[in-house]
Amino acid sequence: MLSLVLIGFIFYLLVGFARAAGALDASGVQTAKLLVGYLLGLLAVGIISGPAMQVSREARSGTLENMVLSGQGLTAFFVVQVLARLWLSLLQFGLLFAVLGTIFGANFVFSWQLLPALFLFSLTSLGLGLMAGAVILLFKEVSQIFTLVQLLVFPAVIVELPQLQWFPLTLGAGVFRKLILGGSAAPLEWAILLLGTVVVYSLGVYLFQSADLLARKKGLLGHE
Repeated sequence: MLSLVLIGFIFYLLVGFARAAGALDASGVQTAKLLVGYLLGLLAVGIISGPAMQVSREARSGTLENMVLSGQGLTAFFVVQVLARLWLSLLQFGLLFAVLGTIFGANFVFSWQLLPALFLFSLTSLGLGLMAGAVILLFKEVSQIFTLVQLLVFPAVIVELPQLQWFPLTLGAGVFRKLILGGSAAPLEWAILLLGTVVVYSLGVYLFQSADLLARKKGLLGHE
């Protein structure tokens, strides 16, 4: 509960700074866009860092080494672990949307199309998380990876950058933002988002499995 209050307070400060800088209009539309990007950015960072943090926890407890000795595949295990924790993140995500949206007077429009948009956004985040997890398996640089994820992912999602508009993660955020603010996404956007999500997730699975095999061969899956 304290973390939710802190997240809300940080957004309150962010809105204050943006208003002082003249970056928000009086209509509240820009504030609503900022809120959507802020919460999607937090969700993406949480999902992406999930596999890396799970690898770190399993390595510290020694269960990672036991899994290797038993011949159990790691990819399916870590995907299931991340998905098992995802429900809590989505619950917090929905609660913050409702509370902060009410506080700042955001006129959100809820439709069934938000579900596939959120699903594709989350799946892309998971694919990127598996890529980060692959690096952790080989190099154990958890803190550096987590910092890099925060520095790159959060600003890319919260700010609508034309240079990244077709990257699956930012495109997913853009589609979700359009829909919840009452707009619509073109069929081409949906098609590119679906294709990009499949590519990113498949690449994440491939890289994580490859890192798993290489780490087993080099004996890198012991304690940190």
